[in-house]
Amino acid sequence: MTARAKTRLIFAAMTGTSIDGIDIAAVQVSGRGLRARAELVGQASAPMGELTTRLRAAQRQEPLTAGAFTALARDLALGHLPPLRELARLHGAPWLVVLHGQTLFHQPPLSLQLIDASVVAQDLGCPVVSNLRAADLAAGGQGAPITPLSDWMMFRAKKSWRAIVNLGGFSNATILPPAPTIAAEHAASHSNTRSQIDELQSLWIDGVRGFDLCLCNQLLDHISRTMLGTPFDSDGRLTHAGHPIESSLGPVHELLEQQRLAKRSLGTNDEIVSRATGHLAGLSPQDALASAAEAIARTIARAISQALPDTCIANRMKVLVAGGGVRNAGLMAALRRTINATVQTTDEYGVPGDARETMAMALLGVLASDGVPITLPAVTGRQAIRATDGSFLRIP
Repeated sequence: MTARAKTRLIFAAMTGTSIDGIDIAAVQVSGRGLRARAELVGQASAPMGELTTRLRAAQRQEPLTAGAFTALARDLALGHLPPLRELARLHGAPWLVVLHGQTLFHQPPLSLQLIDASVVAQDLGCPVVSNLRAADLAAGGQGAPITPLSDWMMFRAKKSWRAIVNLGGFSNATILPPAPTIAAEHAASHSNTRSQIDELQSLWIDGVRGFDLCLCNQLLDHISRTMLGTPFDSDGRLTHAGHPIESSLGPVHELLEQQRLAKRSLGTNDEIVSRATGHLAGLSPQDALASAAEAIARTIARAISQALPDTCIANRMKVLVAGGGVRNAGLMAALRRTINATVQTTDEYGVPGDARETMAMALLGVLASDGVPITLPAVTGRQAIRATDGSFLRIP
């Protein structure tokens, strides 16, 4: 299949800050550049096993020899192969593989997404896109968030505002405006030539905003591990059964607000879980989880409210939620209580909540392969990207 074919089969992989598994999506992408459209055709996953312990130790900046570090990168790539091979068996050989890798350090301009991409390229015999944040960081950006442009490609609506909220280890949000008024006027008075469509798309994209917010599942999972002895609160049952305690959640909310207001990309060095959990000491595990969920929801709600113009009408605003936190009934209930807009999951718009990030990676890989910078200056603060081969490192 050539680069100019009408459709391209992309495999895209994510591991996420929780380091609890490898998620891979098989995505059929039609069109090129910003006109590309993604359709999910399959998913596969794999547990991290003993890699979780090794990767978390590296995240904590525990010393490793050069040999051990290199072995960790290779072993992580090898862990990706079984689900990648499964998807290839079911859907055919991919045109491209996109690897996010595991974030072990993120403090711009320094960032490390660990994985040995050559292992995957050799095994599947196709190009691999990886290190997706590198070009943005080199151009003076924060390297995150990187999904706003792909969110625009998947979720934009001509007549309404939308906020796309990811509930991962950290939470982040993309704000998508409706099509600009000038675009509607232009479309009404001119024929839709390709150059005019590109101009209108550019105006629309210029209004997209995105930002990292605060701890999310990292905090909830830490409470589960330390208070319950379990990796996480399955389906958020205990979170939903607990009661938010204002005297405890208030200080946690203040900490999360400080994170949000720093207005920088968040990484492993921003794990303020111990300080936050300290404010919840003395509560039952259920009430601690419920209080943390309420603090997270209030932070997200305030961020969305402050990002919208005064002219935005609540009934024309939709909040689409994705990520592992979607399965937490207590967190979702808190979001619906605190956000003054319709809160839905991305599943209702054709993108499963557990596939939103992998589908985003697939689109970003296609953009990079097509020579389109994948990050937005208004989001990451980057300057112009001068590299001629796109915002990625490609293993042939």
